[in-house]
Amino acid sequence: MNRSILFALVALLALGCVLGAYILTLPRDTKAGGPGNNPEKTCSPSANEPVKPVQEPKTPEQIVEAEYLGAENAADRVELIRKAAAMPGAKSSMPLLRKALVADADENVQLEALAKSVELAEKESLGTLIEVIRGALSAPKDKVQQQALREARKHPSPLLVPDLIEIADSKAAHRFLAVDALAFTEDPRAKAKVLEVASKTDGDKTERVRAVALLAKTKDPNANGLLHELSGSGDDELRKVALEALDALNAPPK
Repeated sequence: MNRSILFALVALLALGCVLGAYILTLPRDTKAGGPGNNPEKTCSPSANEPVKPVQEPKTPEQIVEAEYLGAENAADRVELIRKAAAMPGAKSSMPLLRKALVADADENVQLEALAKSVELAEKESLGTLIEVIRGALSAPKDKVQQQALREARKHPSPLLVPDLIEIADSKAAHRFLAVDALAFTEDPRAKAKVLEVASKTDGDKTERVRAVALLAKTKDPNANGLLHELSGSGDDELRKVALEALDALNAPPK
C-alpha cells in the first residue's frame, strides 16, 4: 500500500470518529424520530392528559359570596349579606360586604351592607368604624350617603371633617345632615363650618335657623357675637332660637 492511500484511510478514519462523537452529543429529542422532529405533537396536549377542573369555592365565605354573585333577586342578596355577617370570624372588611356596599344595583342591598359593616366594625376598632363610615360617605346612592351621615353624627371623628364639609358645601338635598354631624365633632374646622352656615343671610333660612340652634351644641366662643346680634333680630324665629342658644351656653354646668 503506497503512502497516499494510507494517508487517505487515516483521514477518513479520523473524520468518522469526529462525526460519531458529534452525533452522540446531540440531545435525544433532536435525533431522527425523536419528539423534537414532531412540533405538532409537542404543541397539542395528550389525549390521556386530564383536564384541570374549575376551582370551586372552598371557605364558607367564598361559598356565600358565590351565591351572592349569582343571586338575581335583591331580597335574596340581602339575606346572603346577613348570613355572611353572622358567620364566625366575620369582619367588616370581608369582600362581599365591600362589593355590596359600593357596587350593588339595589339601594336596599347597599343599606344592609352598610348596616352590617358598621355593626361588625363597632366590635373591631374605632379606626375601622370610621373608615367604614368614610367609605359610605362617598356612596353614589343618596339613601346610603344619608345613613352614613347619621352614623357620622353618632360616631363623630376629626377624620370625617373634610368629607362632611365637602357634603355641607354641596347642593345635595341632604347637605344639612353633614352640618348636623359637624356640630357633634370636637374640631375647630367643624365648629367654624356650623358658624358659617348660621351666619349666612342669603342661604336657606330653615338651614340657617337649625344651624343657629346647633351653636348651643358646638359651644363655640366665636359664635357669641352672632348670637347676641340675632337675639335682637326682627325675625321672630331667628331671635327665639338665638336666645335659646344663649341660655344653653350660659347655663351652669350640671
